[in-house]
Amino acid sequence: MQKTNHIDTEISAIEFAEILIENEQSVSIEMKGISMFPTLREGDIGSVVKCRPEELKLGDIVVWKRNNLLLAHRLIKKGIDESGNWVFCTIGDNNFKKDVKFSEKELVGKLSSFSRNGVEQTMDSLKMKYRRFLSMKCHSISVFYSHFRLRLRRLFPFIYQHFHSIRNNLRTLLHGQEKLFRKNALIAVLTGWVPLAMIVSIKFLIDFISRSSLETTEQKYLFFGLLSVTAIFFMAGGVLTQIGNYFSEKISQNISRNVYAELHQKHIRLHLTDFENSDTQDKMHRAVQEASYRPMRMLNSALGLIRAISSGLILLVLFVSIRWYLLLILLVAVLPEAIFRMLYVRRLYRMKEAQIPLEREKYYYNRVLTAFTFAKEMRLFNFSNYFIRRFNQKQDELFAEKLALTKFETRNSILTQVIGVLIVFTAIGIVAYLSMVGAMSIGTVVLFFFAFRLGYRVINEFFRSTAGLIEDNTFLEDYFSFLQLPDTKTDKIDFPQPFQLNEGIRFENVSFAYESSERMALKNINIHIPKGKTVALVGENGAGKTTLIKLLCGFYKPTAGKIMLDQVDIASIGMENILKNLTAVFQDFALYQVAAGDNIMLGDYGKSRDLERMKQAAQIAGIDEALSKMPKGYASRLGYLFKDSEELSIGQWQKMAIARAFYRDAPLLIMDEPSSALDPNSERQIVSTLKKLAENKTTLIVSHRLSTVQWADHIYLFNEGEIAEEGTHDELMALKGKYFSLFQTING
Repeated sequence: MQKTNHIDTEISAIEFAEILIENEQSVSIEMKGISMFPTLREGDIGSVVKCRPEELKLGDIVVWKRNNLLLAHRLIKKGIDESGNWVFCTIGDNNFKKDVKFSEKELVGKLSSFSRNGVEQTMDSLKMKYRRFLSMKCHSISVFYSHFRLRLRRLFPFIYQHFHSIRNNLRTLLHGQEKLFRKNALIAVLTGWVPLAMIVSIKFLIDFISRSSLETTEQKYLFFGLLSVTAIFFMAGGVLTQIGNYFSEKISQNISRNVYAELHQKHIRLHLTDFENSDTQDKMHRAVQEASYRPMRMLNSALGLIRAISSGLILLVLFVSIRWYLLLILLVAVLPEAIFRMLYVRRLYRMKEAQIPLEREKYYYNRVLTAFTFAKEMRLFNFSNYFIRRFNQKQDELFAEKLALTKFETRNSILTQVIGVLIVFTAIGIVAYLSMVGAMSIGTVVLFFFAFRLGYRVINEFFRSTAGLIEDNTFLEDYFSFLQLPDTKTDKIDFPQPFQLNEGIRFENVSFAYESSERMALKNINIHIPKGKTVALVGENGAGKTTLIKLLCGFYKPTAGKIMLDQVDIASIGMENILKNLTAVFQDFALYQVAAGDNIMLGDYGKSRDLERMKQAAQIAGIDEALSKMPKGYASRLGYLFKDSEELSIGQWQKMAIARAFYRDAPLLIMDEPSSALDPNSERQIVSTLKKLAENKTTLIVSHRLSTVQWADHIYLFNEGEIAEEGTHDELMALKGKYFSLFQTING
């Protein structure tokens, strides 16, 4: 019984569909079965439209009803019977037998398009026209191919799964580069054909030389003609290689540019919690590690496979013309190594996946031993041997596993090569015998030796490229898996009116815990920050002050409670709208090793450069004098990583962070430990400046230095994630509680 593409439904539903189509409405039907595979597949959603019999063309996919089912098959014949009625005959692309004939009354319509995985394809597309041609002109071959694919999928799901994944990943990598890839593929095909054409021309040249004496002018012309053709093929190989190198480099650069763009954008879109999760860190590490070279290796393997297949088809003809069984000998010679390569790839991936945590740990110890950040303490405390020992330990563990796999590869590779050589020389012995008994000409013998050598290389390249594709695709799955991680929900919400704070900010019963910890970092926090006022958060390190700022910026969402701007939940305004209207200096401020001016203007990146505002921000932060004295002034590159750079002290770096925050003129100002790295004199300058800046802004200051916040309108004292005390400086001092004790301790 033939399996058919149909939709399981009641007759009433079919009649309803017919009514819609009759009224020139398209109807969507879901495909079932495999009778139209691979053109249509189970789960595809087809769009059926009305059509008149005379409009139908042979090769169209028509929809008709039989036994309360709708069938979608390809039209192979139509005509008018003796009664003057239209009669049609169809067949499934995956069926050998034709369907029973049906009349115009049973015709529902024709398929105009279908959707697969959300991608719409019209029946007039080039791909569908190609499918139509194969089904109509080479139906038996097409059915055999379809059956082969289906059986391959059932018998070898591992191979089919890899094939499907490789195809999809290559499409993703080559998005926007299809024309350039086609050029590379064409060159790969020609590169595969040229050596074969050359050895065939050499065969004819040798046969001609062995049988002719060059006595006639015609023989001389023929000799020089064959010699010229051979020389042209020889030269064409080198020319094609150079052209291929150019196009390969071009597509390599484009793919690399796209891969890194995706990688960087994904890092930017990730939630901050992902950077604190060890599993996500492993994915990041694998993605960054593989992105540098795997995409190009995969592309080269794909081109190598194309080259091997194109060469293999010509070699097939050559070997059949010599002795067909020699081809089987060649295949048997290469098969053991192909099987081994597949096993090796699977072992390699498992090993590398298991080694990721060790690799990351080794990388960290190497960074400690080589980075400037740790250099001073390492020399002071002389603890380098501690990290050297740990680095060597992890390195030895990694090397031991890699060496064991290399041993496995070496042993099996030698064994497969010995088997291959024995089989190859068996074939050479057969050819030598045929030549000695006069069954082969000298030219044919030479052709065989060249073809066998080339064939061995081509089949090796085929299996090596296949194994390489599977290997690279397996590792690239880590890259694509990383890209599939959920993004930060910045939710660009169209708020009904421009963002404007009229009343203030409220934290209402806010609690929060980090994903990596069961401890509550904040517990039932209630805070009010009135518009235009300065509120300070004080307390010991780890009390939850910085965590509260991260919640206000939208980097994290409260575990419980709400953050309200006026009477609106911050989630309703959207993180992107909030971030555009605040500026901040974080406790763990970043050190950007770029030009000083650029360093400051990063605070309002995307807007036109305002040199006057930049210099004013530097003056406010107290860093203008230091920058102006540098050889190139504000154009001087900061840091120590690059040539001709100017290093700053940690206090000066903090002033750069403050200048960056001041450069953005935002209504909401957040300062997280703004004076932690400053000397007392600089701290007094910053406090004086803050007072002036805070006059027209809503300001939130976090500090464990009470001298920085005494002037604040309201102060909250945090203790172990809770608010212990609140009030003005004078009110808190009068309480003689924890704030009073902390103030007395700091001020002696």
